[in-house]
Amino acid sequence: MKKITAVILAFAMIFSLAAPAASAADGACDCGENPIIYVGPLGNSDIYENPGTPDEKTLFRPSTEAIIGLVVKLLPALPSLLLFKDYDGFSDVLIEAVDDAMGAMALDGNGNSAENVAVIPDELPTDPTHGEGYDYYFSYDWRLDPVEIAGQLDAFVKHVKTLTGHDKVNFRASSMGGVVTMAYFNEYGYSDVDACIFQSCPILGTDVAGDLLCRRVALDADALLAYATDGYPPFSAGDTALWALFNILYYSGLVDIVLGFGETLLAEVETKVFDELLTPVFGTLLGLWAFVPDRSYEEAKKINLDPETQAGLIAKADYYHYQVQCRADEILNGALENGVRIMIVAGYNIQRTPLVEAMDNNSDATVDTKYASAGATVALLNETLGEGYVQKCTDCGHNHLSPDGVIDASTCILPENTWFIKDMLHSNAHDGIMEMYYWFLYSGEDVDVWSNPKYTQFIQNDKPNLRVIPMGNFAAGAVAPEYPEGDSFYNKFETYVMPVTDAIFGILDKCRDFIGL
Repeated sequence: MKKITAVILAFAMIFSLAAPAASAADGACDCGENPIIYVGPLGNSDIYENPGTPDEKTLFRPSTEAIIGLVVKLLPALPSLLLFKDYDGFSDVLIEAVDDAMGAMALDGNGNSAENVAVIPDELPTDPTHGEGYDYYFSYDWRLDPVEIAGQLDAFVKHVKTLTGHDKVNFRASSMGGVVTMAYFNEYGYSDVDACIFQSCPILGTDVAGDLLCRRVALDADALLAYATDGYPPFSAGDTALWALFNILYYSGLVDIVLGFGETLLAEVETKVFDELLTPVFGTLLGLWAFVPDRSYEEAKKINLDPETQAGLIAKADYYHYQVQCRADEILNGALENGVRIMIVAGYNIQRTPLVEAMDNNSDATVDTKYASAGATVALLNETLGEGYVQKCTDCGHNHLSPDGVIDASTCILPENTWFIKDMLHSNAHDGIMEMYYWFLYSGEDVDVWSNPKYTQFIQNDKPNLRVIPMGNFAAGAVAPEYPEGDSFYNKFETYVMPVTDAIFGILDKCRDFIGL
């Protein structure tokens, strides 16, 4: 081995540009930093019809031209809709236009894609450089069965191990990446993984998927405003302009007018649009079925899937749901027992998608906090668990209640390994959050929510200043870190502008209540 190493080092001195590839190919790497595989979210890859041919067409994500084309197709139907309430005519045009743009994405009765519809796969990585700041990106066709995708991830893991000269890898799974990772652990075990971060992952599903597939649709002006302003808070001058625009539209009553019309339109076309478009296309995507929580799963199957013509698709959906999602406790505890270090990160205090009945669930705007945390007891948005609430599980001897009274983490599958970041938008990890991730991945220790006073179980996201601030629940004897005052655009806006706008909005809210909006 010494001779081989000497040859490699000599080769590196002569041909320095080739050094990384040579060293990884011929021996083990002893850098102490396992390579990180980033398991991407839903939508991580574009979906194409007839890829690589003159007839290539992007189905997802649709291009700007495609969206404009869709709007152009709808415009001729608007006058009849507005003047003569021609709901059927409008829905026919809508269904035809969207189906033409995205209908080919549908899976067949066995849960397979049409042969001419696929992602353009990324080439396998060839650069062995790894460590902090270097991730190997695993992309996939998110429409397909997560168990099938897990097989692709297993092959990717083996390639990265060989490329980098490491016996193990680390996972950073984001959103649907957590679904794929859970399927991977279930099918291929834990031996190749040292540490895994689940970031904003629907480990137990998400109610936006369950409600949509169960046709529990709802509209609300207050929720829409909250969703828009939570997504575009005044972190910069540009964001402030959007934030102001959303508030102007809301307080002017225009949002109520549009939503009032939207509710009427929804009542008239909902059944037809679901039956002829949403169920035949999006209701076949196994990636979306993996998001359906257990409370909605069987109801959604009855509404959307035919046991005779879609038996193969149902079997695949059932396997993931009952063998992976419903066994999340066994899989996650199995990971810990087999030496995998686990960090589960869930965001909260952000308005979730305002299109479904579960819009009041606390969330990171996309995934419900109770599901991303794998079992926390969480108050509804803008509420608390109540004065005098006592955490449900006390065997651990730790306090798992959030200082703001919103979350009881004692009911999580892994309460000692689950962090909550207040005001963290779905899968939005800035430099401060990444610093926390690298501490976890490269600490060299089996750390938990009590290990570092900078990263307690409950953390306030301070995105404008690219940092996170512990909210409390420090380990015994820990010294709380001190942080300087923020000096961002948002901090100045919050100090000098927010008190004025809050007062104005308070008056306007009373006016809206008075007139019944």
